[in-house]
Amino acid sequence: MRKAFTIIEVMVSVLLISVVILAIIQMQKQTKDMALYLSDRGKNELSNTLFLDKSISKYNKSKKDAYTIIQTQSFHINDDEAKKILKNISRTINISDPLIMGEEQIIPVNINYIMLKKQYSARFIHFTL
Repeated sequence: MRKAFTIIEVMVSVLLISVVILAIIQMQKQTKDMALYLSDRGKNELSNTLFLDKSISKYNKSKKDAYTIIQTQSFHINDDEAKKILKNISRTINISDPLIMGEEQIIPVNINYIMLKKQYSARFIHFTL
């Protein structure tokens, strides 16, 4: 009967434990990166809603900040800190040519694709009757 582990057995077990620990650390890093990406993407989607307005078509192919867009909606912001934050939120706005669906229908529908570009681009569909 053996009384101790051989050096080979110890080295193999240390190697196996090291591989498992490295895999766990890599998975943890990927999970953290994905959580940060999803968090940033969610914040970006919230700020994208500041740019969705009926009058957005006049800003086609231009870069605008949220404060400029909100001012046209007859909102008056007096807080200087809020103005500064809104001026730092900017997007490049691209709007597709309208697709007219149902010309022979009683009520034709115009469809535009609105593309807001920044770090995370977003695409919205705008319907008008």
